[in-house]
Amino acid sequence: MKLSQQTQIEAQIGFLIGILLGALSSWVLIMFFTQWEWYFKVFATIGEIGILGSLSLALYQTIEQRKHYLESKKIMESINEEIEEITQ
Repeated sequence: MKLSQQTQIEAQIGFLIGILLGALSSWVLIMFFTQWEWYFKVFATIGEIGILGSLSLALYQTIEQRKHYLESKKIMESINEEIEEITQ
């Protein structure tokens, strides 16, 4: 089964959003529902900032990739319509 490029990009966006929500919820659980010492929570927060930053950047880039893909697809469709009009 071959998925279209658009479907692959949208699946990647959904996957990144899911991981981002999971990472954020794990940080909330660590910060508010564990009996860890304060310094463990500080290190967990530092790590979480890095994880959230990386995932947010990847999500932003994927959304931009989708936007450019849709723009390119629209341009190609208009070119195909012009070619069809010329050949008729």
